[in-house]
Amino acid sequence: MIDIESNLSSIPIDHHIDKWNRPSPANCAVLKGVAVYLVLLLLSSLFFNSLLLWVFYRYKELRTSLNMLIIALTAYNLLASIIELPFVIISNFSCRWPFGKVGCHFSGVIMYIVGVIQIYLIAAISFERFFIIYKPLSIKSINNKNILITIGICTFLGVIWAIFPYFGWSYYSLEGALTSCSVEWHERSFNVISYNITMFVAVYVFPIIVIFFTNIKLVLIIRNLPNMTKDASQDEKAKKRLKMERDLTIIMMFLVVGFVISWTPYAMVSLYSSFIADDLPPLAGTLPAMFAKSTLVWSAILYIFSNKQIRVKLTMGLFYEKKEQDDVSMSRDKTHVANTNFTA
Repeated sequence: MIDIESNLSSIPIDHHIDKWNRPSPANCAVLKGVAVYLVLLLLSSLFFNSLLLWVFYRYKELRTSLNMLIIALTAYNLLASIIELPFVIISNFSCRWPFGKVGCHFSGVIMYIVGVIQIYLIAAISFERFFIIYKPLSIKSINNKNILITIGICTFLGVIWAIFPYFGWSYYSLEGALTSCSVEWHERSFNVISYNITMFVAVYVFPIIVIFFTNIKLVLIIRNLPNMTKDASQDEKAKKRLKMERDLTIIMMFLVVGFVISWTPYAMVSLYSSFIADDLPPLAGTLPAMFAKSTLVWSAILYIFSNKQIRVKLTMGLFYEKKEQDDVSMSRDKTHVANTNFTA
């Protein structure tokens, strides 16, 4: 009887424990290198996203229609960095997923909410640039209310797409090297494939079409802008405004290109795993996902260093105001010393 019980106890009954806690099949040294990269990404994201948000908070005149979209994008990037990056940092250092099913679902849903919001906001930014340049006289029609509605719609779509798996349409699982979570890509059931197809079309293909269409049109429009600004009928103020919008549009086009480059490898790998083959090496599923997370920081870096107006305000806020405060403090100290000597 004792032998029978001993044999039974050696059989793994709960396969879910093995599923959520088994070691990564990838090289542990490589995963720890990925973890170091993610630590640097987290620190950079905390610094640059916070810095950009501070500039927008400090200077209300910067809160234009375009910058409102940038503020939303920056805030979501900062939120995802604080909540989601620690999970994948710890898991890659541990060379396994130590947070179980609940942690996987939480990490996966945060990543997908922010990822979907990012791509929809980038599409909204592209359309805003197209509308401003194509119809410059309609600038006033884009007010804060319209922008807030746009941000709300992007947020709603991000939440909806991310929570569908909680209601039974596909599900979240460990991906690649088993140190990060995503929606299921490998299963061939109708439930999973139908979600992946719909997700790929609605969250990647459709926004990419909008992004590419608007930016190609913008390139053609920008090429003709020098001729437009030579028009003698335009006053200098209108020419200056048109040039500023052109410069902002070029900055946004770089941001868009960088975003597409960052997310496309992950989208292609996911597509390959879903519909072609699921025999990819573990790191082939993880490295593109980690690369895509770079969007959490480089958009803020690009906007700070390429936007002259932001740089000027940032310099004023960090250096000139501090100098003024020091001058005021020194003046108060001198006054206090003078009053003390006079009293004496």
